[in-house]
Amino acid sequence: VKTILADVINAEVPSNNTDLVETGMLDSLALVSFILELEATFGLTVSYDNLEIDNFRTIKSIAQFVQQNQK
Repeated sequence: VKTILADVINAEVPSNNTDLVETGMLDSLALVSFILELEATFGLTVSYDNLEIDNFRTIKSIAQFVQQNQK
């Protein structure tokens, strides 16, 4: 997750608990690109119902989301 995120936002996240939305590291365009990469890498299908911003705020919350939604 951390590597995909670094590739999408072209920056290294200082901590697994850094709020990516609040810091501006993950904006709406980057989020869409990031979700597409998560789907391709982990075989996920992220539905509209799962697009809660809290699922994508931190690396920790993203990793939990991926684990819960892998096929």
